[in-house]
Amino acid sequence: MTITVSDVMLAARDMAAKLEVSVRRVIAFSACSDFSTYVDVDGDDLHWIVAERAGREVKRRTTDSIDELMHWLAVEVTFQMAGEWAWEQRSRFPEREVTGTDRLAKQVELLRRLDGSWAVQAQAEYDDAYSPAFG
Repeated sequence: MTITVSDVMLAARDMAAKLEVSVRRVIAFSACSDFSTYVDVDGDDLHWIVAERAGREVKRRTTDSIDELMHWLAVEVTFQMAGEWAWEQRSRFPEREVTGTDRLAKQVELLRRLDGSWAVQAQAEYDDAYSPAFG
């Protein structure tokens, strides 16, 4: 079965609705600015691409799964949203520093809206990366 742009857009619209953001926040199909992420649909292949100035490609992932592509997009958009949330907290509560742990907790909360397993995976990756080594 060939994957179409419409198939991908349907999944992106669902994600945007759950996150309460514009679909443009979730997905683009061409480079929009420096270090922008976009998706290229090529038959059965879905390419997640990061491009820098003048559209020069700096990173690419390829999959044949809309779910995997949506996971990549979800991690990216929730990371951005968590960063914006952290910035807002700084101005709302200047007496309390917002930490990276706070930001990750917000990202996990946002991922949970989309897929519980994505939230569990993000939490596990954080725990692996930042828990102290015992030995």
